[in-house]
Amino acid sequence: MLSFVIAIVGLGLLIVLHEGGHFLVARLCGMRVERFSIGFGPTLLGFKWGGTTFQIAPIPLGGFVQITGLNPNEEFDKDDPNVYPNRPRWMRLLTILAGPAANYFTAFVLMLVVLLAYGMPSKTQKIIEPVPGKPAVAAGLKANDVLVSANGQAVSADAPISDVIRAGGGAPVTIGVLRSGTPMTFVVTPERQSSGAYQVGIQIGAIDARTPVAVGAALKEAVVYPYYTSVGILVGLSDMIRGRVQADLEGPIGITKKIAKAADRGAVDFLGIIIVLSVYLGLFNLLPLPALDGGRALFLGIEAITRKRVNPRVEAAVHTAGFVLLLGVLVIVSFKDIFGKG
Repeated sequence: MLSFVIAIVGLGLLIVLHEGGHFLVARLCGMRVERFSIGFGPTLLGFKWGGTTFQIAPIPLGGFVQITGLNPNEEFDKDDPNVYPNRPRWMRLLTILAGPAANYFTAFVLMLVVLLAYGMPSKTQKIIEPVPGKPAVAAGLKANDVLVSANGQAVSADAPISDVIRAGGGAPVTIGVLRSGTPMTFVVTPERQSSGAYQVGIQIGAIDARTPVAVGAALKEAVVYPYYTSVGILVGLSDMIRGRVQADLEGPIGITKKIAKAADRGAVDFLGIIIVLSVYLGLFNLLPLPALDGGRALFLGIEAITRKRVNPRVEAAVHTAGFVLLLGVLVIVSFKDIFGKG
């Protein structure tokens, strides 16, 4: 139970920091901010300070900052210099991008803390959790088995086992592991996914051993980590769109379960998944899709090119359609989280 509370707090903190980025830059740019909400719907708990209502709402599907005039069809005083549409374009763009930037900065800070406090993770990997009903479980592989080799090739974070499985084209893979220090070998026949890819059904991560790292090296690693993680996410998204890997979307419930499991394993795993989710949240919001920060930035780009604002009704309709679509996807994956998994 405690791990679920920690998970909810961790996920809520990422939302607060994202919306806090929007809020802070909007205020610095002289914009009027009416509401800062964690969750959607009517106020459960709230207070007013500095002209802004801060609230917790009952629908836990994210949060929002209500900046006067940000929504295209919103009624506002068009002569008010402090409403969003009347601020300079560069200020509006900075305000939009501040949320994702806050998530990337959070990932950098947390990664730096982890590296300085716990050291650099080992390149050696272990099985964190085999997927029930998949080939790895049937072959006898277990959680905490340390991966040593696959088909005679050494495997690590730099030479992942997935490369060997992919190269095998579905042929049985001989996997060497260390179980409590004892060498063991298992033959696993990968399972073909609907996308055509082959998988054995294991979730892997670094072993618990970590080595101390100098401040300079930690800073360098923390700076580049969000970039390389973003590249990896985009490659995975591209593979999913092209049908190379099977889509496995999760909603807030599924994500909370994963964070809770990571919290059970310890502080490093908990902070690790929070860091990855922070990058995911920042990158996802930068995608040029309606209702997301990237979609709003796209409309600002069109405005900059055409030298006139897009018809507010058209922009409002596009964002509304995008929001409804995203909400529908969230509902579907949330049902899958509840009823489709054990």
